[in-house]
Amino acid sequence: MLVALMIGLMFVLPVGGSSSEAVQIPPGFVPPIVQTAQNIPQIATADKDLSTLVTALTKGGLVDTLSGTGPFTVFAPTNQAFQNIDTDLLAALLLPANKAKLVEVLEYHVASGKVLSTDLKNGQNIATLDDKKTVAVTITGKTVKIGAATVTKADVMAANGVVHIIDTVLIPPSFVPPVFQIIPEIIIADSDLRNLAFAGWFGGIEKGDLVDTLSGTGPFTVFAPTNEAFNALDPNLLTDLLLPANKAKLVEVLEYHVASGKVLSTDLKNGQNIATLDDKKTVAVTITGKTVKIGAATVTKADVMAVNGVVHIIDAVLIPPGFVPPTAPNIPQLATIYPDLSTLVTALTKAGLVDTLSGKGPFTVFAPTNDAFEALDADLLAALLLPANKAKLVEVLEYHVASGKVLSTDLKNGQNIATLDDKKTVAVTITGKTVKIGAAAVTVADVMAVNGVVHIIDAVLIPPGFVPPTDGTAAETAAILI
Repeated sequence: MLVALMIGLMFVLPVGGSSSEAVQIPPGFVPPIVQTAQNIPQIATADKDLSTLVTALTKGGLVDTLSGTGPFTVFAPTNQAFQNIDTDLLAALLLPANKAKLVEVLEYHVASGKVLSTDLKNGQNIATLDDKKTVAVTITGKTVKIGAATVTKADVMAANGVVHIIDTVLIPPSFVPPVFQIIPEIIIADSDLRNLAFAGWFGGIEKGDLVDTLSGTGPFTVFAPTNEAFNALDPNLLTDLLLPANKAKLVEVLEYHVASGKVLSTDLKNGQNIATLDDKKTVAVTITGKTVKIGAATVTKADVMAVNGVVHIIDAVLIPPGFVPPTAPNIPQLATIYPDLSTLVTALTKAGLVDTLSGKGPFTVFAPTNDAFEALDADLLAALLLPANKAKLVEVLEYHVASGKVLSTDLKNGQNIATLDDKKTVAVTITGKTVKIGAAAVTVADVMAVNGVVHIIDAVLIPPGFVPPTDGTAAETAAILI
């Protein structure tokens, strides 16, 4: 081509012409394209076989670094090289929470300086940007290996260095892989999703029972309401949903936040309707500019990746269409729901306190379990349950009840709570995470009722100065409880 161009110019340039004469351009002449030199990230972006590397560099925040003056030498793994590593490891490395781990791996593919293939020597150790950890060069005939990776294309020149394309991702020595999480693990690890974790899966009492489902293969898409979203709910509705008797209602609400399949933010379309696990009821997607809404909730953080799907964090709890709110039980009804409080229910009935504790209140009840009653002296329990000793039974039971709604967060170490038993007080002792009411430890706190709150305890509280009744035997107790 160059020869042809020179011959052509010989015909159009007059022999002996002066330097001031214009050069004549042949008709139809196409001038050569002058290419502007690209930096390393631009070279990677232009090569479709390095798209995964580009994604990794972007997520690792290394694009600006490798766009700098350098010079740098980059050993660039292909898409196939990334596909060949453990899929869970790759997914974990690309999570925002694991950015430091991703940078560690990527920097092990970069060296300072411009190292051409002709500069490489067998047995050479190249210091990388990963804390100057070295990677070994092995040359056998025409095969050049960098660590465990073979160079498939050498000396791709950049304005700020050189790229050698390799067929394997290099893992730094002593690299500790990030822990990859399934959806429930992501939710419980995020302090701003604690209410969702409690409501759905990780409360003290089994509630939503979705943990097994969302720990499965999936994939699933979860729209996860924040703590603030739950706090914005009608407090009575939230209280009712968290009651064991209303488990089906809670599941209905939670399943309306879950869809089958992995729906990324880039998959969402304005006007789209996403079928949820709640009987395939759909929730609408609305996109206005950069604002994405799922139903009435705004997505505040998208694409939190999990091994079995994706989580989008939202600012409101989604209520299914046609949802009928549950009816909240009062305190005696709540006690009836718990099999482990059946002796307390019997005692309340015999004492005639069911109507009192069914009233408006609010009340706080420290509720002893069946085991707590069984731990009492058998003859004392028998005597308390006799009709003749009703006043004594009332005295004991009222010592377990306070006026007002006292949540666990309201309790203070050294506090004395006035009870309905002639305002006799019971002491609160808090040691670490252990809360004691008198001599009883709280085993389950904040079981909410429409007219107050119940804290389940492991011992029966005996009022100060209590004089036990004398009538009754253990045999009579057995007959009463049957």
